[in-house]
Amino acid sequence: MKQTQASADTETADQAPPPEDAAVDAALQQQQDTLPSTPGGRSDDASAVSNLTYTGDVSVLSRTSASIASVISQSLLILKGELPDEDRTEREERPNPTKSISFGQIPMEFSGEDRDDEDDDSSQLSIDFLQDPKREMTFSRRIALALMDKSWYNPRAGEADDTLQVEGEDYDETTGQVVKTEALDVDTFNLGYLDSNGNALSPQSEGTAGYPARITVQQRPSLERAWGYFEHVALPRYVVKQKPDAPRKNILYRFFRKCFCKANKQLDKAEPGENHLRTYLYSPIFTPLKQMGDFGLGIGLYFSTLRAITVLTLFAGLINIVNFQYFNSYTYSDGQPGIEPVTLLGSAICTRQVWVPCPDCNVTKWTNDVDKIATATTINVFGQVETLTFALRNECEGATLQQGMVNYGTLMFVLVGILVMNVYQKHMEIKYDEDEQTAQDYSVVIRNPPHDANNPEEWRAFFHDNFDGAHTTTCTIAVDNDLLVRSLQERRECMRKIEMLVEPGTSLEDLNLARIAAGIERQRGPFGRFMALVLPGIPELFGRATVLTAKIQGLAQQEYPVSNVFISFETEAAQRRVLAALSVGDFAANHNNVRVHKNNPNYLFRGNVVLRVEEPDEPSTVRWEDLNVKLLARIKQLFYTTLATIVAIVAIAFLIWVINGINVAWAALAIAVANGVFPIFAKILVLGESHASEGGLQTSLFSKIAIFRWANTAIIITIITPFTKTLDRDEGLIPAIWAIFFADIVTTNAIQLLDPVGHLQRHFLAPRAATQDAMNLNMQGQVVELAERYTNMTKILFLALWYCSIYPCTLFLCSFALLVNFFTDRCSLMRTWKRAPMLGNTISSFSRKYFFSAAILAMAIASSYYWSGFPFDNLCSDATGTLDPSYYDVDNITTVGSKTTYNVTLAPGDNDTPYKYCLQDLLRTPGRNFPALPQFQPEGGEWMTEDQEQITTLYGWTSLGVLGIVALTFIWAWYQSARGLFRGTYEPRGEDQKINFSDVPSISTYVPQVASNVYAYPLFACRIEGIPEELFDWKDPDHPFSFYDLTIDAEELLRGMNMEGKTVFSTLNWWPPPDEKQKNGASNDNTNTEDHTE
Repeated sequence: MKQTQASADTETADQAPPPEDAAVDAALQQQQDTLPSTPGGRSDDASAVSNLTYTGDVSVLSRTSASIASVISQSLLILKGELPDEDRTEREERPNPTKSISFGQIPMEFSGEDRDDEDDDSSQLSIDFLQDPKREMTFSRRIALALMDKSWYNPRAGEADDTLQVEGEDYDETTGQVVKTEALDVDTFNLGYLDSNGNALSPQSEGTAGYPARITVQQRPSLERAWGYFEHVALPRYVVKQKPDAPRKNILYRFFRKCFCKANKQLDKAEPGENHLRTYLYSPIFTPLKQMGDFGLGIGLYFSTLRAITVLTLFAGLINIVNFQYFNSYTYSDGQPGIEPVTLLGSAICTRQVWVPCPDCNVTKWTNDVDKIATATTINVFGQVETLTFALRNECEGATLQQGMVNYGTLMFVLVGILVMNVYQKHMEIKYDEDEQTAQDYSVVIRNPPHDANNPEEWRAFFHDNFDGAHTTTCTIAVDNDLLVRSLQERRECMRKIEMLVEPGTSLEDLNLARIAAGIERQRGPFGRFMALVLPGIPELFGRATVLTAKIQGLAQQEYPVSNVFISFETEAAQRRVLAALSVGDFAANHNNVRVHKNNPNYLFRGNVVLRVEEPDEPSTVRWEDLNVKLLARIKQLFYTTLATIVAIVAIAFLIWVINGINVAWAALAIAVANGVFPIFAKILVLGESHASEGGLQTSLFSKIAIFRWANTAIIITIITPFTKTLDRDEGLIPAIWAIFFADIVTTNAIQLLDPVGHLQRHFLAPRAATQDAMNLNMQGQVVELAERYTNMTKILFLALWYCSIYPCTLFLCSFALLVNFFTDRCSLMRTWKRAPMLGNTISSFSRKYFFSAAILAMAIASSYYWSGFPFDNLCSDATGTLDPSYYDVDNITTVGSKTTYNVTLAPGDNDTPYKYCLQDLLRTPGRNFPALPQFQPEGGEWMTEDQEQITTLYGWTSLGVLGIVALTFIWAWYQSARGLFRGTYEPRGEDQKINFSDVPSISTYVPQVASNVYAYPLFACRIEGIPEELFDWKDPDHPFSFYDLTIDAEELLRGMNMEGKTVFSTLNWWPPPDEKQKNGASNDNTNTEDHTE
């Protein structure tokens, strides 16, 4: 399919390095001659310096001196415009065997650089992952290989048998020679169905039923293979396109092209485990943005959104430079002396504060900020002791008309920018979709097939006869057998765990396992029985497997209805014709309203069924285990998890409020802890939800985490921070905002880049794993949730927009934080994260419709109240009052809270105006307080200046208008969603690329499978016999696909029962296009067209 074997062989064969300049070669050879030879062959100079396994006789000083000299000479080559040795075309001196060795159990053949036998049949030619050049390895793998012979790192170092044997030959890794062996030493780790002699069996052979092993065998997991799995299966790679030999350009020219001319480079993503075509790891720095769609439309849109918001907030910050300069001027706050760090300069922090007399001020009004109140005692004219009250006043005039209008212009700019970004994102959706051809571009899914429509030929004929001869390439008929599949999966996992617990050579037959389980249970004491409840042992696992066996035997005798049918056509045009013709409203399909096809009755399946046809999600995002859950059950699950989310948010907010009353610092710590813990809680919640695709699950997770983080990071902080501390330098609101940004820029990204958990798994747990699967599972990396990345992005944006009126620098901090996230996430995606499903545009579209609109609304509302709140001291001058002469006698005052003493001197006529308490927080004023308007100031307690009233009026009405616009946006989005209930809504996206399904190099199809935390690869829930391996989206170098087939387990368990004619499992069928049949001599006989229902 994807391409002919001949072309694959051509691309796989090693190419001779391009000709190099003779002088450079001589210089490089001279450098190599100065270095001691190493057992592993030639390496670059950096490797020679850091080679931890070198054991030569030359002294360390000599080796280091030679290496430094070599590095200096290579630096001179760079200055001369030549390419240094480590960047040359790879010339690693490898062994030159022509016989096959194995990475796992699939034969692989080396093709040496001097291979001359071009006429040899290379159909078995494969690339051995163990022989990757060092320069193409990650640094983690290089370190692991260097330490692999150290027992403290690798407990298996120095074990007796370190050679790989296959087909009666040994490949000696030390000498690089292929030698004959008298007997085959089979590494029998998970070869498939085996007998007691380690020979492969068919599923019908005698032995342990329903598990692909008859006995446990000596398992020899290889750490080298695990690292090969890490780089070739876990990490994303692209196919290397061979280029004709050409003279090398100047290094400065190449550097310029690599940095600035990569935008049009086309990379073809390789399938996990690709071992026929040469592949490279994606570069975290130089991979073009348009190629990020290789990781899925959702990932590509995430990075394009990151870049767009980075640019948007950067320009918004530039607009606010005027406010930045004003807040940092002597006019506002004497140049803000003593403020640290410098990132707080230019904020609205007020350092110009004075103590003023406030006779009617009561400590109860400043309960949360008692250090703003101070008292002094004096003797009045009557000889009585009198307590005089002072309050701390902010003398910074921040709400000027100029500053307000600059911030208002920022609001308008961001509003327009978000609208432009929405258009840009839709453009990028089309661009990513056209750049990457996937199964979704050729496929449709029928959501309401007749329950007995289990014949793939019937579906094939329906589309061929009614849609201009449309060729169906694959047909997946999914049945509602979720409980059976889950039982088979759990039983397989139980048996796998038993196999890892018993001694090598132990028979896995039921009677033998029953004897072992009974013996273990008899020997258990009270503590052992208690531990068995926490960590199930062989008796518990075998008991559970026995129960599951009986359950499976019962479930497999049931008849299961067809629930979904996935059809992949050979051309995009056929898919578009089908979707345009059969797209109808949900009501018409659910009530089988045949009148919707009155103009063309041929569109009715079987002449009387209205099909509900949609474009499906990508194959890797389909959640086959939840595909058949009913709509009502899903709504109930969503209701309960949403309710739990709301309760959690309220409970955490209340807890933070209580802690804040005790200690403000503790409250900030509680907020940070809650931000880290809640995503884990949300992930547990969504596990209780059933979603047909990963996109739906990620959207649910995104909404829960985003709402919580918005509330917890911005809104709750605003509520719990005392209003009078808004402009404080110490323990104020603005320093708390900076602390959040610092954590997002430095702490979070540093932890993500260091990847401590991933390194622990790869470098400590993996070398000590008992099986190859366990090793590989430790190499898979950390699970990445696209929803969590989106919530992090929207949280930073929300924080910047919420506080930009009083802290303009947040816009620059947001831009810089997102820029750092852009490269950090790229690095994690391509080096440390677990391979993510090919998510679509669900989260991107959801965030555009709701969360970005809500962020603009939050900016408008928050800014209106912040401008109305200046000077944030709750003090108003009492023009009608007179100051008690006793205040003139006060020299020192003491704060109520910390008992700090301040010197105060008042003289008649010098700042002797008395002040009074007035609540300046419009949000807390009694009566109507939205929108923020000057007329809502308490009567007799007005504090706004003339400029402030103008700004507040403008912002108040604008916030009301933005609220109306956002509400209409939400209503329109809901209308768009509801429109699909009444009529078809299909619209083609992008242009037809005129590329056939079978010609796409890395395409896969819809294969029912379930993920397992015991196996490194998914388990199949349908028969896959006769399906080309190119149609799977992964490849295991150690086992055939049949090893993961759960239907074989069921056939073993049901042997002797008459299951003929029953629909038990989903089916997958493949029909090659006519031209490929002729090319390969194929016919319908070699395709998987039978109904596997035994």
